[in-house]
Amino acid sequence: MTVEPAQALEDRRTELAQLSAVPRVQRKRARIDRMVPFDTEQGRQRLAELLRTAVERVPYYRAFAGAGFADFPVMGKTELRAHFADLISRDPTGEIGNGRFFLNQTSGSTGQPVRSLTTTSTGGMANAALHERLNRQLGFPESGTVLNLGLLYPDTPLFEAVPLPRPYVKCNLRGFDPTSPSVVADYEAVVGRFPVDKITGSSSRVIALARYCAERGIRLRPHGVVASYEHMPDSGRQVVESTFGCRVTMLYMTSETGYSAWECPERRMHFQDDFVLPEFLNEEAGVSDIALSSLTSTPMPILRYVTGDRAGPVVSCGCGLPGTAVESLLGRAKTGFVGLAGEIYAPWALLAALSAAGLPDFQLVQEEAGWLDLVVPSAGPRPAEVLTDLNTRLRAAFQPREGFQLRVRAAGGFVLTDTGKRNPIVQRLALPAGPERSGYV
Repeated sequence: MTVEPAQALEDRRTELAQLSAVPRVQRKRARIDRMVPFDTEQGRQRLAELLRTAVERVPYYRAFAGAGFADFPVMGKTELRAHFADLISRDPTGEIGNGRFFLNQTSGSTGQPVRSLTTTSTGGMANAALHERLNRQLGFPESGTVLNLGLLYPDTPLFEAVPLPRPYVKCNLRGFDPTSPSVVADYEAVVGRFPVDKITGSSSRVIALARYCAERGIRLRPHGVVASYEHMPDSGRQVVESTFGCRVTMLYMTSETGYSAWECPERRMHFQDDFVLPEFLNEEAGVSDIALSSLTSTPMPILRYVTGDRAGPVVSCGCGLPGTAVESLLGRAKTGFVGLAGEIYAPWALLAALSAAGLPDFQLVQEEAGWLDLVVPSAGPRPAEVLTDLNTRLRAAFQPREGFQLRVRAAGGFVLTDTGKRNPIVQRLALPAGPERSGYV
């Protein structure tokens, strides 16, 4: 490890100790601690306050005075973009309230990015409380060091001191890219050079870190791994868990609603209903669209917001964790595959088959009806045998002049959004109307 990163790490530890002693930080920590326990009654009160604020202070919702929750309109990304100004809470003079406001913006993975407005005292504190709730459920140390492989802003420092919700030095790493000298230098300088208590980040970057460590014999033993942003195939999860010797917990969060749900030890997803109220709409064959209401979003109420993600059935989970539980999250809506004859196929069976075949890290891109381009890491195992087997099975399952085949993408790497997010499926074609077919493999 070079002197500069080593000194930066030590400097941040010193800064962290100083920040943790600041009275303002201690008061915030005390407030977070009060918000952490799951509280169904507090959730009801938050919902009542949110609905009251919506009809009294938000132009878009004023017509719904006296309406019940289910009578409020379902909102999608199109409505949120079109009515952004009319969704902001205002006083009788038309002014917005006091406070430190900030804009959240989605990655734009399904098209044009979507913005929402919140404050540090509402959305910021709610996320901190849920973050701390997750810390406690997973048994992370009270303080330590975290390797963060999330989506980073361009000017994010390599090390930073983060005192809340509990004091950690965060080491911010970009996704490993062997063609980027600066990324390679960062990994060589920090990975394996000091103990790590927690690893967090997007699924694809966490998998890449695991492969980086496994290939170089680097031993990291965090207390846990929390992955988000993208689907993690079972084969990728196995690589991560075997490399780091701990369980992966998937976190579900959105830019519009913040922390929303996470996995229990049974790998069921539990929503945090006292902060984010879930609904499951348009159910078909046990698959539903997820709609969320952020109960602390009073500066800009987010009510019945269809996230674009889909979930399996609601279940009764015996793990002991609170919150509405679903069997699994299935991924994005409108990501089906288009067959040769224009028919639509649900993606879940193929994703499962690729994972079961042992590919730990992959992406599917469709730019031509009847063909799916498979993208894998340039340094990873080549999927020729997997594609031969799957294509044989697909040809046997489909009718003549229907269905699709797989091929390795001829050029280019993974397709990323502008913010660096990588979705497991990139659909370049407009999906025709009609039901999705399933059970083809």
